[in-house]
Amino acid sequence: MFVSPPGAIGRSGAVDPGGTPAQIDAVVDFVASNPALVVLLVFLLGFVFFAYLFVRRTLTGLRDGFDEGYRGK
Repeated sequence: MFVSPPGAIGRSGAVDPGGTPAQIDAVVDFVASNPALVVLLVFLLGFVFFAYLFVRRTLTGLRDGFDEGYRGK
């Protein structure tokens, strides 16, 4: 079986029964042919991770503040 990775028009490579080398080649070819898209995706993933940690820290701090307020009464 022959598979053509994305972005490789007219090229095809043999597929291993496990499929791993062809999948790795396809991913490497995609990253090499679309570096701006990969950078954008990494930036968006980093932003989402940062936003999650920021909201989590804010809410846990808010909860700790409420707990301290109730303990003081």
